[in-house]
Amino acid sequence: MKLIEHYLILNAAYATQKSDVEIETTLSEIISILGCSQPNAKGVLNRLKKQGWIRWKPGRGRGYRSRINFQLSLFDGIKMYVSEQLAQDHFKEGMEFLHSLSIPTQIHSFLGQYLEEWFGFQTEGDKEIKHILRIPMYRNLISLDPAQVSTAFEYHFAGQIYDTLLRIDSTTKQIYPHLVLGWDTPNEKEWVFYLRKGIRFHHGRLLTSEDVIYTFQRVLDSTASVFYWLGRYLNKVESSGDHTVIFHFKQPFPFFPNILSSNKASIVPYDVDIKQQVVGTGPFFVRSFSKEKLILEAFDHYFKERAWLDRVEIFRFPEELQGRFSYKMTTKNVDSLELQEKTVNQHVTITQLIIFQTKKPGPQQHPAFRRAIRLALDRNTMINETNLKEVHPSDSFLHTHSKKRIFPSYTLSEAREDLKESGYSGETLTMLIPSLQWRENALWIQSRCNQIGVSLELLPLDLKKTLQKEFFQQAHLIMINVILVGDSEINLIEPFGNNSLYRQMFTLEENQQMDMYMDRFISGKTTNERISIWNEMEDWFRQENLILFQFHFKEETAYSSNLQGYKFGSLGMYDFHNLWIKDK
Repeated sequence: MKLIEHYLILNAAYATQKSDVEIETTLSEIISILGCSQPNAKGVLNRLKKQGWIRWKPGRGRGYRSRINFQLSLFDGIKMYVSEQLAQDHFKEGMEFLHSLSIPTQIHSFLGQYLEEWFGFQTEGDKEIKHILRIPMYRNLISLDPAQVSTAFEYHFAGQIYDTLLRIDSTTKQIYPHLVLGWDTPNEKEWVFYLRKGIRFHHGRLLTSEDVIYTFQRVLDSTASVFYWLGRYLNKVESSGDHTVIFHFKQPFPFFPNILSSNKASIVPYDVDIKQQVVGTGPFFVRSFSKEKLILEAFDHYFKERAWLDRVEIFRFPEELQGRFSYKMTTKNVDSLELQEKTVNQHVTITQLIIFQTKKPGPQQHPAFRRAIRLALDRNTMINETNLKEVHPSDSFLHTHSKKRIFPSYTLSEAREDLKESGYSGETLTMLIPSLQWRENALWIQSRCNQIGVSLELLPLDLKKTLQKEFFQQAHLIMINVILVGDSEINLIEPFGNNSLYRQMFTLEENQQMDMYMDRFISGKTTNERISIWNEMEDWFRQENLILFQFHFKEETAYSSNLQGYKFGSLGMYDFHNLWIKDK
């Protein structure tokens, strides 16, 4: 353990917020607080004394107590410790350590202010000013491989590091060229794309048609790719020179431009293993990537305008500290700004739902059991009894669709009748829950299940472990939060692509039913036709109670109105590439 950690443990134990206050104690008390042997405790005290952080007067003789005097305030010690942890990429462990201490509420408030000053927009350097954005994050970044990103955060960061052939405007839903100058469709089964010249990867090489062919071959070869199913329709990809790529399909594929607009279809270089080295053509390149932080730096040779931000630093926060150390992306750390109190609010609607793992043996395989759980988890009753704020019952992935629905209330006696029909015999089922934030809601679900006679065990949902079959297979149900912004078609079908959570949860027959809907969806010639088919698939989820839609809630993020060029992507996150601030 570090010396500063010993100091913070001692200071917090004596609950003094003032320095230079003499406190009576004993060596035995010190040993108990530090949890070490007598020689080690004496060594720690001597080192703390030598460092000038304490004064220590050992008691001499029976009846004489020792005296300790803290010279360094608890808050200054915490600031010193946090700075060290940030510099050494141990921020998450550091915050977990602080969370384990009995720190007064006032100190937590000061620490929150300190972190808020440390995060946000910063400037470094004297002659050559560097503009830096530091962001705390409460979710794991597991992968930056665009073909395998699994969360909204990973998807967003992939859009900063890589580029796609096409882009879609999140407001107008119009698709436009990006890495390409344009495209042709000589016939219903063939798409021809014309690449821009002079586009450079982060490792220096120029983009060619070979990279595009490699990217899609890689997608088709990997069952972990969300677009692996594309192989059912794609015949081959070939080039006609360095800057022309031709896609040949087995059948008409009018939906293809939407797929090319997805960050999961980002172009990667053929001569780099993305799992070992993250390389794209995007406005930012990866300087470093670890479980603790992600450092992005502006790519000077970006084929569009260079980003104004020089560096973006993302630090991992422990989830249990999310409510205690809040952060909003303001610009108060930049000297030249005016009217700093004004903000721009961005709302993202999130849907909470429960998915049954029907491929796992157990009572949840019976339709009547799933129906019983649906009736027991009456959405109106849940919202009232758990005092959930600003949530609305859901019956769809989309808030706009749920608003049109009527939500009848159900009784526990109705649920018990369906439970009898299912033949349930008292087995304990396991449900994974996404975060500490939803534990109270999960406990309500557990209680309601108990009231109809169903035993439910709750376990935390760790996405890394969930991707491991041995952990995932123990779950009968999973509670998740899903972001689907607007009715952008690619956002609708991506969650149901290959290797998705839904496909891992459902039986082979249910996956085949989803494939049928997907086949019809991507063959639809118009947006209205495709949305109608997607609604049919949602109806099927509801009728079979494979997915229990719970409620919608909003996440609100405040940004300073002094931000220039801010543009929110399809998942409600701001695009780093366009952000800038007026300097003096």
